[in-house]
Amino acid sequence: AALGGIQPSHLGRIVWLHDWSSAWVGFEMDGSVVVRTGVPDVGGGQASSLCQIAAEVLGVDLERVSIHIADSALTPLAGTTTATRQLYMSGNAVLKAAETLRQQILGVAASMLGDDAAALELAEGAARAPDGRAVLLPELLAQCARQGVPRSYLGVYHAPAGEPVDLERGSGKVFPDYTFGAHAVEVEVDTETGAVRVLKHVAAHDVGRAINPQSVEGQIQGGAVMGLGYGLMEEVILEEGVNLTTSFAAYLIPSALDVPDVEPLVLESGEGLGPFGARGIGEPPIGPPAAAVANAIYDAVGVRVGRLPITPERLWQAMQAEKGAEETRAG
Repeated sequence: AALGGIQPSHLGRIVWLHDWSSAWVGFEMDGSVVVRTGVPDVGGGQASSLCQIAAEVLGVDLERVSIHIADSALTPLAGTTTATRQLYMSGNAVLKAAETLRQQILGVAASMLGDDAAALELAEGAARAPDGRAVLLPELLAQCARQGVPRSYLGVYHAPAGEPVDLERGSGKVFPDYTFGAHAVEVEVDTETGAVRVLKHVAAHDVGRAINPQSVEGQIQGGAVMGLGYGLMEEVILEEGVNLTTSFAAYLIPSALDVPDVEPLVLESGEGLGPFGARGIGEPPIGPPAAAVANAIYDAVGVRVGRLPITPERLWQAMQAEKGAEETRAG
């Protein structure tokens, strides 16, 4: 059915161009590690993940790594925490800095141990040779200081540029890496009122490599809840340009009683472009729940609602319209 009046329409295109991030990674003289980067961690766990990356590369316990973030007087630029980019961008910057530092430190260790640097490893707070000989980090770092070998490095990561969208085909690789996922939900529909209750939610995502598995699971669960709100209740209502939903009494969000158990399934293909094959997981879980809920509702009552959120009123009206259509067909 055609809609009368003036309807706004929007066409948005974005191309990933010239994005970059940077991070300093350095050893203190006692063998501890300091990471400095401008990443704003707003709850996604980026600070913890970046520390884990540095600890893995430099062979120290995680407790020996500290991080300074989002202080323009102390930290290099890292860009915004948007577009699921920080683990990918700043994670790679930390990885580059840590790997460069590791190579330099092992070069000094090789001269101390009389071995080839390629045969050495940094592990458990020491540079270790294949035959078991080792030099502890404080001693190694003191030698670096004597020789004037830097104990910190700046890593800068430049992402591959995206490609413009082909308007004829309607496709193009606008972003260098993608996180894939699939969600399934089970719903219960009250056919008298149109109320929908989500009974179960399973969310599977290929994150490439889970740097911090607990954080990844939390991101998937939180994103799924946001997606359920988007699909079932969250709506900005405007009347003559005035926002009528200015409080949480009018703009509904899922409460603890509205949220089912969300089971995250973390898949690791190792195919991401981030550190150790990781992919970002901040926003990917938000989109699928609304579509999954809409499909589950259709499976339950045979009705499609063409507008989000699928409120009880809209679903009830759709069910009544379908009921009337069936009666007409039976006629």
